Amino acid sequence: MSHAMAVGAVAGAIASTAYRRASSKSSTTTPSRGNGLHIGILAIEFYTPRTYISQSALEEHTSQPKGRYTLGLGQDAMAVTGDAEDVNSMALTAVQSLIEKYGIDTKDVGRLEVGTETLIDKSKSTKTVLMDLFGDNTDVEGATVINACYGGTAALLNAFAWCESSAYDGRYAIVVAVDIAAYARGPARPTCGAGAVAVLVGRDAPLAFSDPRERATHACNVYDFFKPDHSVEYPVVDGGLSQVCYYRALEDCYSKFCDKVDRLEGRDKDGQSDKFFNAESADYFVFHAPYNKLVQKSFGRMHLVDARRKYERKMKQMELEEKKSDEDNGDALPTQVLQSVTNITLPEEYLTKPIEETYSDKALEATLKSVSKSSYNQRLTDSNAASKLVGNTYTASVFLGLASLIDGAGKRGDLTPGKTVVVFSYGSGALATMYRLHVRDPTADGGERKRVFTIQDMVKNLNLSERLASREEIHPSELDLALETRARMHRSGSPYSPVYPTVGRMFPGTYFLNGIDSKWVRTYSRLPLDSEPAPAGTSGMLAPPMVLRLAERDAVSSPVKGMLDVITRARTSSGTALDTFTDAERRVACVITGTSAGLPCGDEVANIFDPMNLQRLVEGKTQCIRPISGSLKMAMLEKNVVQLKKHPGGKTERLPITSDKDVIKVAAQLGTLDLNASYGVPEGLAETMDIAAQVAVAAGLEALKSAGLVSGKSNDASEWKLPEKYRDTTGVVYASSFPAMDAAVGEVMRFLQSKTVAAATAERLVFTLRNRLLRASPDRELTADDEAAFARLLFRVREVEGGGNGSDDASLSSTASSGPYEFDRKFLFRVLVLGNAQLAQLAGCRGPNTQTNAACAGTTQAIGMAQDMLISGRAERVVVVAGDNGPGATLLPWLGSGFRALGAATTKEAVEDAGMIIGAGGIGMVLETEASCQERMASPMPGFQPCRISARLLATQYSNSAFHGASMDRKHIGSELKRFLNDIELIHGISKAEIATHGVYFSHETSTHASPAASCAGNEIAALRSAFGDDLLSKLLILNTKGFTGHPMGVSFEDVAAVEVLLRQVVPPVPNYKQKDDYLGDIKISRGGPYACRYALRFAAGFGSQVAFALYASAQHE
Repeated sequence: MSHAMAVGAVAGAIASTAYRRASSKSSTTTPSRGNGLHIGILAIEFYTPRTYISQSALEEHTSQPKGRYTLGLGQDAMAVTGDAEDVNSMALTAVQSLIEKYGIDTKDVGRLEVGTETLIDKSKSTKTVLMDLFGDNTDVEGATVINACYGGTAALLNAFAWCESSAYDGRYAIVVAVDIAAYARGPARPTCGAGAVAVLVGRDAPLAFSDPRERATHACNVYDFFKPDHSVEYPVVDGGLSQVCYYRALEDCYSKFCDKVDRLEGRDKDGQSDKFFNAESADYFVFHAPYNKLVQKSFGRMHLVDARRKYERKMKQMELEEKKSDEDNGDALPTQVLQSVTNITLPEEYLTKPIEETYSDKALEATLKSVSKSSYNQRLTDSNAASKLVGNTYTASVFLGLASLIDGAGKRGDLTPGKTVVVFSYGSGALATMYRLHVRDPTADGGERKRVFTIQDMVKNLNLSERLASREEIHPSELDLALETRARMHRSGSPYSPVYPTVGRMFPGTYFLNGIDSKWVRTYSRLPLDSEPAPAGTSGMLAPPMVLRLAERDAVSSPVKGMLDVITRARTSSGTALDTFTDAERRVACVITGTSAGLPCGDEVANIFDPMNLQRLVEGKTQCIRPISGSLKMAMLEKNVVQLKKHPGGKTERLPITSDKDVIKVAAQLGTLDLNASYGVPEGLAETMDIAAQVAVAAGLEALKSAGLVSGKSNDASEWKLPEKYRDTTGVVYASSFPAMDAAVGEVMRFLQSKTVAAATAERLVFTLRNRLLRASPDRELTADDEAAFARLLFRVREVEGGGNGSDDASLSSTASSGPYEFDRKFLFRVLVLGNAQLAQLAGCRGPNTQTNAACAGTTQAIGMAQDMLISGRAERVVVVAGDNGPGATLLPWLGSGFRALGAATTKEAVEDAGMIIGAGGIGMVLETEASCQERMASPMPGFQPCRISARLLATQYSNSAFHGASMDRKHIGSELKRFLNDIELIHGISKAEIATHGVYFSHETSTHASPAASCAGNEIAALRSAFGDDLLSKLLILNTKGFTGHPMGVSFEDVAAVEVLLRQVVPPVPNYKQKDDYLGDIKISRGGPYACRYALRFAAGFGSQVAFALYASAQHE
């Protein structure tokens, strides 16, 4: 091959300056090709929310390097909206504004088509919602088109085809592209955005699709971006693959488009390669723009495609010439020749290697960016200006690019007849199309419509730059807040009321969502055109869901006012107000990082703190209730209990308990617990704790291990100590219904037994009686019948006293042989230094420390107290523990008799027939601020369990009905539940419908059925029905674990089970549920098994009118 031919081949790889000038001149006239209808865009209108965040401020807020989003993504700002707007409302706003600005008679519209990928209904389309704007005109074709970001372009091409077809009746078509781009927390979140574009389509257009053949499409099957999970709004994205797919689609469309245009213009028969269509041929380009940097890179790659195409043409031409001249073509083209011709270093390998091998080549990327920079500035700066300020708008992206081009170039007067615009639209999955529009002067008579639309009309009505400049900048933290409200709306049940943003932060004329009613019907309203937006505030003027209704503070409960105070003080403080705000807001909803449960002995539970306890409990695979010993039955019978039974008319009947058939027969009792063997607790220290304190301390240590705060690998006491850096910020709250009572009663009983005949064992009494009879017998002998009677009596005594429960039941017989009574020197430690202080000493918790006794509401109240500590900043984490040992040998004779006297405890032997069964146990739960948890996740400690979020505690509430020592105030409980649910909606934006539809309810029900009206179940269902209503209550799954564990008094297994249920998405059955209770009505009782849920609502009640509520959410809750 001759040197001259080699130079010619390489020179054709890059467009020359001479050709650029020539192509610019050739584009000033509209081609005569096409059908002469000049179908295209007559008018255009754009809408984006009034609120936005700055990308540079987002960089600072998220601790990213400066330029990460502004330079790395090429973005300057991002539109933000919440649950008060959806694609329906945004489309309504854009279309109504288009109609009003251009004076369109809606009867003159014959086609309406929508492109969107933000689905809010799987069946009903946004197009049908828009029909509310068209009055009596029901003869309107079109539908909603879905294919990721391509839907709007498909709708536009459909409209073009309709206007060209024989079905066209002279009316306009309107195409709407609308989307809200939302991403989960992560690297994609800075590419959110929101916008809607409405386009009027018809014949004789100033921006015309003059020749329908000037287009090329790429279609393939790929999973680069898709939304398979209907429970969330966020997509599944493979970022790297998505960029490759974009490049691949662009290069395929561009190559085909060039070939088509060249054929249409006769260049394929012209051997002069300098005249072929290339990246310099069009006056302007509009690209689908997820972010601006991708557009810059993609335009650079078009120059690479140009070089490769021209190189290939030259090679083919050379081959043809060589065949004629029989010259050798094996010489390689030297790089220096290429460089001398193109003024860039571009090795030949880039022109010959598979193009996909160049996608990750950073050196090539830099070269292409450099060579295309000038052309990019000339051809794409205008079209990308708006998207840099709005963000990703999915289907609306290319239409926003067109609007931006019209606003920029059109305002300068540069968008003149003869100019061309090449548009590239891409949608993941994947579909892409490239097409060309021509700028032209419409005919003077307006054609069939007698109406002329011009580019200058669009410039004037768009007023795009000024509208974008009038928006309100908000603090970056509002991005998460806005998307949080959208996520809740997306997964919420009905009815639903949106909360963000308020109408004062919207543009005049904006449509917004009123709400979703109980039948899932959405309704919308429009702000008047003459309404005045709220004055744009500084970036510190935040409006998160929690403070949206500050004007209604008088209607807000006192606890919520405290939370509002925390946030509003942070909002208005000087200096680092915004950082303080963010920290305070995160404290309101804390996270749960560790749990534990110490269950009574049962079928599967030999070790009180078996690691499988919670799993077996939520799977319904454990039964902790067992028969009690004969000695405990006798001890209760000795108490001479008299039950009072009230009859109608006021008559009271005394019912003495005189037979063991009328005493308690079953309970859920603890097994043995050795703190020294399990946790290295010194024996002397362990002896200072009663059983309840011991089980609470063990529960706390196990919860700390579960949270990854102690290693707990052996019984070395040092492995159960907190690292020094966490000690001062870790608090403890201990709940117990009978704190220290085990120790106090046990000590008193030991003293009394030493002073009475009861100090002797029953067996010794039998022997003493036999000896006395022997001494009284004349022959010092007993008859065979007497001996047999004593043998039977001795056998019976041994049978009764040998049936202990393996814990402290033996104390009744051991005290007699232990010598004279001696006061326990550790008595004060047992009754004063309770489980909270003991746990603090053992684990090193030096934060706030307290104990609470709210009877059976104790655990839930303690959790609320812990949340208060976190909200107020008193601690970064709190260990909540609870322990009770009501059915132990020391307390059961007294507590069992007490419940029996009230008629509350069951006397049944079979668990399935029983009512309230006394239980025991311990629980532990570690609550943390999210900031603390995230910090620990980022710095895992070797040898410790990894830190993870098991669930979230969103809200708590505790109060007192001031009503009765044992009875529940139904009316007050119902009003408290309403208050709790209202506060949740105010603070977190979670509706009752969402809780009922996607939640479970852990009831307090203890089976104390004195009467249906007085029972726990009766009061709870009445309160639930009052708060939720019959329809929502029928959706709420009701759970209860006391059929497995008995009623463990102040220990709430339900609270830790709630965390386990949310973690495992499995619910326990309500055991022994057989038939519907007509008094309770239609309710949804758990049968157990897998169950998808996001929330767990907990209610607890305690003697003395104690009331407590808690709402838990899954770890994935936003």
